[in-house]
Amino acid sequence: MDQRILEFIGDLRRAEIRISPSEALDALAASAEVGLRDRETFKTALATTLIKEFRDLPTFDRLFDLYFLDLQALGEGLKKALGPEDPRIRDLLDRLMAEEGIEIDPLTELLLWGQGTEMELAIRRGGEHVGLERLMYFLQIGYFSRRIHDRFDWEAIERDLARLMQLLEARGLDPGRLARIRNYLDLRLEAFRRLIRQHVERELERRAFRQGEKLTREVLTDKPLFALTAEEVAQMKAVVARLARKIKDALALRQRQEEKGRLDSRRTVRKSLQYGGIPMELRFRRRHRDKPKLITICDVSDSVRNASRFMLQLVWSLQECFSRVRSYVFVSEIAEVTQAFNTYPVDKAIEWALRAAPVDYHCRSDFGYAFSRFCRTELESLDRKTTILVLGDARNNYNDPQAWAVTHMRERVKGIIWLNPEGQWGWGIGDSVMPLYAPHCDVVRECRTIGQLAQVVDNLVHHWWRRGR
Repeated sequence: MDQRILEFIGDLRRAEIRISPSEALDALAASAEVGLRDRETFKTALATTLIKEFRDLPTFDRLFDLYFLDLQALGEGLKKALGPEDPRIRDLLDRLMAEEGIEIDPLTELLLWGQGTEMELAIRRGGEHVGLERLMYFLQIGYFSRRIHDRFDWEAIERDLARLMQLLEARGLDPGRLARIRNYLDLRLEAFRRLIRQHVERELERRAFRQGEKLTREVLTDKPLFALTAEEVAQMKAVVARLARKIKDALALRQRQEEKGRLDSRRTVRKSLQYGGIPMELRFRRRHRDKPKLITICDVSDSVRNASRFMLQLVWSLQECFSRVRSYVFVSEIAEVTQAFNTYPVDKAIEWALRAAPVDYHCRSDFGYAFSRFCRTELESLDRKTTILVLGDARNNYNDPQAWAVTHMRERVKGIIWLNPEGQWGWGIGDSVMPLYAPHCDVVRECRTIGQLAQVVDNLVHHWWRRGR
């Protein structure tokens, strides 16, 4: 069972649920304490030790059901497959074996008296070395079922059953009763074979779930944001949350390494001279870094609304990585939406920013007017620790681009990063004024997919704010 729990934890990790080695040990200890008698108690023990965020519970529940059967339901299914029990047949076989002193194969004994749980464990042991890790397709179920089937000594079982029937016949049982006993034994054999196939089907479902989740994330991560359907947008919220979590985990690891610092060999040697070099007291060189400030300016016109949605979600999921985060949205008029994120849950705040902020969502985009308004109202609040992150396609509808505003913003801040949800082939064509803004930006990146967005934000958190002016 410990091995099964560790396999379960491995699949949870592959589903991007963070589980540390100490939490895995806690899960093993908790499961040993509560045991397997009560499935819900066992499930609660694992969930308590392994799951830290509510959003991970559906994945946990799904994988738990694939790994740990509802043994009560399994027993009911086995009873249904066997048909009505006949206690008289079981009593007769018990007396026969006791009186004759018959020794039978352990698997024959399992078939005669075993419960669904015991049969499942025997099948699981039989499937340990048949290559189930190569199980990928529905058409392979029959092949792997046969491989597990062949690991059992069916000839020994048939010999034991034939011997029992001969002894019963020698005792003078009438043909009708003998037929009922033989039918009872055949039903148990068939039920065992059926359990083998069901075990392989569950293993395929478990692997298909893992691969399906991974494939869905990969496909959506590389799909252009403007092409996402409403259903895919809902799925992408979970994908963005996972991306943010990975970035935060990597940053936390780096920060812990920095807190320890690098070895200072000179100070170490000087400190150790008083002991003649033994023992040696290690001294480290630590460097304090202030967290940066971040301002996001998002175009929320219809053409790039999905990109703005996910950038706001990603940045706000990472806000503890910054000393301060302020967010603005615009189409033509520009409005600050920071207060909404301080008041509402993130999902509700994003919907408010995309639909209810004090801007005209139905007018034509005017980047020049939005930037000039920002300069007139917010320029004095900018400083060298601030990075401005702009998301927009720079489609200005032939209005005045007012590039001077971007120049003034750049003079006051550490840098400007521009993410454009449109492919580079379109920059400068038609009403695109991207070539006028790009020279005043430190980083300009195409950002058509969630994968590209994640790369840019990861670079911002881990590298951009760590360098000097």
